[in-house]
Amino acid sequence: MITTDPKTRLDASEVAHFLARAVDANGSRPAANGGASLDDVITDLAKLGLPPGGVVILALSNGVHLVTQYFAALLLGLVPLAISPAIPSARITELARHLGAHALVAARLDPARYSTRTAYRVGSGRAVLLPGQDGTAYQPGEVLMLTSGTSGMFSACVHHVDSLLRNARRHAESVGLRAEDVLLVNLPLYYSYAIVAQAFAAAVSGARLVVSGPPFAPASYRSAISAHGVTSSSVTPMIARMLLAQGEPLPPTLRMLTVGGDRIAPEQVSGLLSLNPKGELYITYGLTEAGPRVATLAAHQEHGRRHSSVGLPLTGVRTSLRGKEAAEGELLVASDTVLLRKVGAIAPHARKTIVGPGVIATGDIFRIDGDGYLYFRGRLSDFVVVRGEKVSLLSVRQAAHAIPGVLRCIPRVEIAEDGTTHVDLEVYVADLDGDTEQRIRRVLNSFLLPSERPRRIVVGAADPTVFQK
Repeated sequence: MITTDPKTRLDASEVAHFLARAVDANGSRPAANGGASLDDVITDLAKLGLPPGGVVILALSNGVHLVTQYFAALLLGLVPLAISPAIPSARITELARHLGAHALVAARLDPARYSTRTAYRVGSGRAVLLPGQDGTAYQPGEVLMLTSGTSGMFSACVHHVDSLLRNARRHAESVGLRAEDVLLVNLPLYYSYAIVAQAFAAAVSGARLVVSGPPFAPASYRSAISAHGVTSSSVTPMIARMLLAQGEPLPPTLRMLTVGGDRIAPEQVSGLLSLNPKGELYITYGLTEAGPRVATLAAHQEHGRRHSSVGLPLTGVRTSLRGKEAAEGELLVASDTVLLRKVGAIAPHARKTIVGPGVIATGDIFRIDGDGYLYFRGRLSDFVVVRGEKVSLLSVRQAAHAIPGVLRCIPRVEIAEDGTTHVDLEVYVADLDGDTEQRIRRVLNSFLLPSERPRRIVVGAADPTVFQK
């Protein structure tokens, strides 16, 4: 169990013990799977000669090897940034330039794409030194996490590892994660939800870590739970809808399931409870800027009328609405785990996140009831005006997601040559046939107002092997 607090540093022996118990879902430990121990990775990273606070981009697939690289960088006083291994080299180069990164670690790379001839071994990966970085704008113990797309693709949040571990501990307490649990990570570890609320939460609680995908496939997910005796798992609403579409009960070892990353409809919460009637179900809310988790609902303990809520704030987190007299408004979060600052190329239209010491504006519209429960109503950017009427894109998504078989939908706001605004809809379903589009349109037309109805609906078959947040 990792026991850091704001006055202490990460303990290498505790980290090594945590990683030694972790396995990949295929059953391999790092060394048995062509990987390397924590000491090996620390030694290899040190040979790169990076300055304290130097940024290391980790473009690695999910696995214990990625968690090992992440902790090794922190123990060396470097600043890790995990990104998708699918990001093209040209985009990585621009990202490195905007954020001041010093090195890149990937499974495979061509040094010439990064203006160098030399690649170095770092654990089971390869590394290149990135040009143009002599000093650093960061301090040992800091962590970079990519921001949401609203801030631009070349921006990041700066956090301190101590506050991330503190947030992980609070999240673990809110969902009852225990040392005897076996926690499965199947979401991408370059998302704050996965690295903090799952990997870090396992580390601070003493739970054993099992790492798999993406990509996500229901069959392999169930297999991993059964094979490793997994008791704790986290999924996104997209994955939850895939599991509901199959309708098969979850493996009996699964004591607790948490859902986060987006809003889930209350009827789908009820459906998940029926897939695991003896288990616990937690609905969570958070955002990278908050560090990341903010609130949790213990859905299995609540009446159905609260299944549309994301619950109560975590210990040490205070929430309020911008405009104190408003019945609903933009959620403000006050916590000692919020980001230190944003860096990189911030989009000109991006709103100011930090509104006071330890306080951020989320950009999300909420209602808070008399008991303090939080109800998500949409994002500030979710509202458009169509034919003079204010339309909530969240309402359109909710209506589509309520249709059986719909796994994901994406509203697209289009402006015609004459300046009129329309909403088109991309819908991905479990089973596609010739009548699917007409069936979806009939259901939407019966539920949505005329101004809310999409002009065009494009329907496709969801690929269960592709991860969607």
